[in-house]
Amino acid sequence: MKHFFVDTNVLLDLLGKREPFGALAAQLLDMAVNREVTLYVSALSFSHIDYTLRKVMAAPERLYKIARLASVLTIIPIDRTVIEAVLNLGFTDFEDGLQYCAARTVPTIAAIVTRDPKGFASGTLSILTPAAALAQLSS
Repeated sequence: MKHFFVDTNVLLDLLGKREPFGALAAQLLDMAVNREVTLYVSALSFSHIDYTLRKVMAAPERLYKIARLASVLTIIPIDRTVIEAVLNLGFTDFEDGLQYCAARTVPTIAAIVTRDPKGFASGTLSILTPAAALAQLSS
């Protein structure tokens, strides 16, 4: 089974129904529900999701969707070790660095799934778009 880290932008595509990207994110999440892939996310993503969606979604619906996501995804904590790793790697975008270093704490993660590959260019993990991740899982 493949193990992928999912960047916040992919989850926002899903929950915000940002098409055409939301449909790809939904397919990826469906595969996780069906145990065809294990998807990881950092704890940081949940605060970003809540902050972004509060502008367009009422609290009960937003929190319900966040809870459903949390029940499907494996959540990676952000701690001192992750923060120090970001500072040592020299990521220019600190938030992307946090996501990357959180993903690196799980040895089985094969790639980061994102629509912003430039944000992770200085890392060594493979970077996949949602479409490329789905293609890899289908092959």
